Amino acid sequence: MRCRFYRKIYKKESTGYCVYTYLTEDTGVPQAARSRYFNGDGTVFSAVGVDLPSVEDMEVDLCGKWVKNPKYGLQLSVESYTEIRPQTVEGIKGYLASGMIKGIGPAMAERIVGRFGARTFEVLEKYPDSLLEIKGISQKSLETILRSYQGSNAMRDLAVFLSPFNITPKKIQKIYEEFGNEALETVKSQPFALCRINGFGFLTVDAIAKAIRCSPNDPMRIEGCIRYCMEQENQAGHLCCKKDEFREKVYGQLNYGYVSEAVTPAEISQELYHLVQEQEFFYEKGVFYAARFYGYECGAAKALAGLLDQERPALVNIDFLLDEAQKELGILLSAKQAEGVRKAFASMASIITGGPGTGKTTVERVILYICGKLNVEDVLLVAPTGRASRRMSECTGFPDACTMHSALGLTNEELDGDREEMLEAQMILADEFSMVDMRLGYEFFGHIKKGTRLVLIGDVNQLPSVGPGNVFRELIRCGVIPVTVLDMVFRQKENSRIAMNAHRMQKNDAALEYGTDFVFIPAKGAEKAADVIEKLYLDAAARLGTDQVQVLTPYRKKGEASVNALNERLWNLANPPAGGRREITAGGHVFRDGDKVIHIKNKNGISNGDTGRITGIYLNEDGVEVARLDFSDGRSVEYTGDELDMVEHAYATTVHKSQGSEYPVVILPWLPMFYKMLRRDILYTAVTRAKAQVFLVGDKRSVYRAVHNTESEQRNTMLGDRILQEYRLLTEGRQGRRPEAGNNDDGYEQLAINF
Repeated sequence: MRCRFYRKIYKKESTGYCVYTYLTEDTGVPQAARSRYFNGDGTVFSAVGVDLPSVEDMEVDLCGKWVKNPKYGLQLSVESYTEIRPQTVEGIKGYLASGMIKGIGPAMAERIVGRFGARTFEVLEKYPDSLLEIKGISQKSLETILRSYQGSNAMRDLAVFLSPFNITPKKIQKIYEEFGNEALETVKSQPFALCRINGFGFLTVDAIAKAIRCSPNDPMRIEGCIRYCMEQENQAGHLCCKKDEFREKVYGQLNYGYVSEAVTPAEISQELYHLVQEQEFFYEKGVFYAARFYGYECGAAKALAGLLDQERPALVNIDFLLDEAQKELGILLSAKQAEGVRKAFASMASIITGGPGTGKTTVERVILYICGKLNVEDVLLVAPTGRASRRMSECTGFPDACTMHSALGLTNEELDGDREEMLEAQMILADEFSMVDMRLGYEFFGHIKKGTRLVLIGDVNQLPSVGPGNVFRELIRCGVIPVTVLDMVFRQKENSRIAMNAHRMQKNDAALEYGTDFVFIPAKGAEKAADVIEKLYLDAAARLGTDQVQVLTPYRKKGEASVNALNERLWNLANPPAGGRREITAGGHVFRDGDKVIHIKNKNGISNGDTGRITGIYLNEDGVEVARLDFSDGRSVEYTGDELDMVEHAYATTVHKSQGSEYPVVILPWLPMFYKMLRRDILYTAVTRAKAQVFLVGDKRSVYRAVHNTESEQRNTMLGDRILQEYRLLTEGRQGRRPEAGNNDDGYEQLAINF
C-alpha cells in the first residue's frame, strides 16, 4: 500500500519497535482501521513494526497484514516496505533534509537541490564529484555523504530481505558495519558468516540458511553449530564439556528436522579438529573448552598457585589483639570465628564460608580492627556487585568498599580488561565470593601482587555465579587453601526455624520443621498459590510496610506464580491508582508514583538488583516527562519513559535477583510446575533471605525434591585440580624435585585428536 508517514505514536529505541500513523489514498483500508479523528483528504491508519520509515516527504509501499489489537483496534502489522524515492524538487529536498544521510542538513539540502534540481539523485549515483561544486562540501564530507547515501540503500534492501526473520534494526546495522555494501550478497551466499557477529545465534542464522536452501553440511554451518552448543554449555554454567556428550549434542542439533542424516559424525569431528588446530577450542583430558574459558581457568589456577607459593612473613601472635578487638567492639567470637581471623593473618590466602547469620561480617570487622593495630594501612574491600560492596561498607563501617570490576578497571563486563597495574593492597577482603564467575576470578587473581594477603568470604551453599564456573566451591575443593567453616547462627533469634531448616537442607534432610516463623501453606496449582500469596502479602504489608515483605519465585514468566504475573496482581493492590497518583508509560508498562521497583541493569551508578521507589513523576526543566527513583542508600536518578526499560516492578522478584539481600518476611511459591528449578541451592537461597518469617506456598513433595536435588552444584570445570597441579609444580620445583609429567588419560594431543 502506497502511503506517507503522518505521525509518530511510539518507538522503543532499544528494539526499534514502533507505532506510526500513515496517510494513504488507497481505498482498501478497512473501515475499522481508519482514524476517526482525521478529516482531511485520504485515510489515516496506524501501523506497527520494527524501524518503520518516518520521512514525511517520501512515499513508501508498506506490505503486511491487518491485525486486531485488543486495546487499539485494527492495525497494519508491517512485514516489509519499499521506499519510493520522491520525484519532485520539494520531495527530494525533504528527503535529503530528513537526517537519513549524514553530512546533509536542511541548509545543505537547499543548496544541493537548488543546484541540481530533479536530477539530484542521478548526480549522487552517477556524477558524485559534481557535489564538490557546492559551497561547504569538501572531499572528506563528500565521502561521508556518499557512504551514508549508499549505506541507506544497502541497509534498506538488507532490512527488506531479513524482515521475515525478525532481525532488529541494531543487528541489521551490525551486519552492514561488518560487510558494507556487500552485506546483502554476503547474507544470501554465505549466511553462516553472520555467526561471526556478536548477537547472532546459530538458530537465527540457521533459519535464514534453510530459507535460502543452503547445504546442511556446509562447513560454516557445522562450525556455527559447534560454537552455539558450546555457548549453551557455558550459559548453563559449565566451562567445558565431555567429548562424547558434546559431539552427540552437536549431531542432534545439526540433524534436527531432517528426515535422513544431513551431517555425519565424521564431518563434525573434522570441524572440531580444525577449531582445535586454530586454538579456537582446546581439548584436554577428554573435554572440550572454548579458548577464552580455557585461558581463564588455566590463568586463574596459575596466578592463585603463585600467590600460595610464597614465603610467609614471620608469624605474629594476634591472640592479645583478638581479646582487645572483642572488648572494643563489644562482641564475643566463637571458636570458629577466632580460627578464621587467625588463618587470615597466618596464611597468604584463606577462605571463610558460612550461611546467613553465622557471623562472617563480624569476622571481617575483627580482621579490619587488627589490621589497624598492626599498621596494615592498605586494605582493600571488594565484592562482585555494587549492591554487595555497599552492604559490605554498611556492615563493616569501612567506607571505601568497591566492586571488583571498578578495582580492576573493568568498565564493561563483556570486555576483557587491559589493566597492567596490580592491585595495591597489603590485605584484600573479597565478600560474596560465591557470585564470582571464572572470567572475573581470572582477572582478580591475575592482578594480586606478591605479598598481599587474600581473604575470600562467602556462602558456598548459595546459588553459584550467573556466569560460567563454580569458582568458590572449586577453591574450597582444591585442598591447598585454608578454609574456615562458620556453622553457628547468631543473626536470627535462638531456635529460629529458618536457621534450623537451612542447616537441615545442607545435611540432605527434608524433614523441615514448621511453625510461626517457618510456615507452609498447601496450594494446588499456580492460580491457587497466587491467591494465597496475594492475601499473605497484603496482610504482611499492612502490618510491616511493603519494604519489609518480599515475594520471591524461581520463574520470571511461567504461570500465575511467576514474577510477571504476581507483580501484575500485587501492583494495583499494593499501590492503587488513588489520590491522583501520576503515571508514566514505558514500553507497554505503566509505572505509578509510589511504585516499588528493581533495577535490572548496571547503569548510572545503580546496580542490577537494587530496589527503590518512584517518588515523583513530573515534567523536567526541558518539558520532558520523567520519573524520579530513590534508593535506600540515598541515591536518586531521573528516567524518561524510554529509559524506564531499566526497571521493573519489584513486589515480586526472582530468587536469583534476591541474592545478597535480606527481608524480614519472605513469601515463596514452591510448585511442581517449577520442576526445572526445584533445586536445593535455589530453595536454600530463597529461605535464607528471610530474617524473621518465611511462608512456603505450594506442594511439600516439591520441597522434598528440591532438598535432595544438588544438580546445579555439578558444573563441568577442572579449576580445583588445576590449582592443585600448579601448586605442586611450584613447590616440587622449589624443593629441587623434578615434577612428574602430566598424564593425558586418552593419549590425545592438542593438535592431533584421534576421533
